[in-house]
Amino acid sequence: MSLELVHKSAPLNVYLVTYEMDIPEDCGDGGLLSLVSLKAQQLKVCGFIAHTHSGRKVGGELEGSEEALHQMVQWLVAKARGKDQKEEEDEIMRGVKSQMTEPRFSKWKLQSRAKYDDFFQC
Repeated sequence: MSLELVHKSAPLNVYLVTYEMDIPEDCGDGGLLSLVSLKAQQLKVCGFIAHTHSGRKVGGELEGSEEALHQMVQWLVAKARGKDQKEEEDEIMRGVKSQMTEPRFSKWKLQSRAKYDDFFQC
């Protein structure tokens, strides 16, 4: 019987942040919810995006590793500002960026465990 030491990696810290952004009343989301969902899946960020009760805002929660959340937050801010026009979805995003305002984010909260299994639209 061998008594080998097995190195255990430190558990991955999971953070949660809420967000909200305005969209004009006279237009739909223009594909915004689908694009945010796609990017979240690419970055392995979980949570959700939904229209608020007024219908003029979208918001939700993002959950993931510090690095993945940082990339997702940067992507949302860049898209709202009309930057980062090199990705494939930019044809669709050209119409979406004029509809969004810069997102507002809550403080990041360290979670004791993951709350979501994937990213979804409501």
